[in-house]
Amino acid sequence: MSDVKEVPIEIVVDTPAAPACEDELETTQEETCAAPQERTLEAVVAELEALQSEYREQLEAVEASAREQYEAERERLLRTAAEAENAKKRLEAETVRKLQYANEALLEGVIPVLDSLEAAIKSVAEKTGANDTDTEFANFSEGVQLVQKQLLDALNAHGLTPIEALGQPFDPLQHQAILAVPSNEVPEGKVVEEYRRGYQLHTRVLRASQVVVSQGPAENAEQAPETD
Repeated sequence: MSDVKEVPIEIVVDTPAAPACEDELETTQEETCAAPQERTLEAVVAELEALQSEYREQLEAVEASAREQYEAERERLLRTAAEAENAKKRLEAETVRKLQYANEALLEGVIPVLDSLEAAIKSVAEKTGANDTDTEFANFSEGVQLVQKQLLDALNAHGLTPIEALGQPFDPLQHQAILAVPSNEVPEGKVVEEYRRGYQLHTRVLRASQVVVSQGPAENAEQAPETD
């Protein structure tokens, strides 16, 4: 039997070699092979300053937006407050006006009573003038005049006042002209006679005075006849 020799067999496995970092390699390979450099203090400070500047700009933008919203809301609130104050004043004025003229219909109904008292006083005055010795008419006249004065005082407390017309310039808002007559004593456009007294409630005329208005001096001169 022949001798068998054992022969060792080597198995070589090719592994990829690490990239060579030599001078003749390209720039990209140099960057790959180069060891990472550490950031310097100056670079860190520059980054922090850039972040601070960015945050500052953002804060300023937020502050400006908030200020604009505040001013707009403040303007809206001031306008609302002004409108509310004006509405309050209008309501108060309307309330006062309604209270002033709340008795208008009642006072209008009292005016004919004043007319009757005034007519009675004039009638009694005429009779007492014809007979001065009649004390009964005189006492009656004084009593009616007293009642008239008390009634006028009570109505005046509620804003009802007589309209002064006699001798005053004619006012179409307060006077009603029923006649115009010539007058040498009263200037033109003024009231000569008061036919019926008028009354007003505060500044509102309830009844205009019926008056006679002066036309000025009468023209007495006759026109000369025309000649051929």
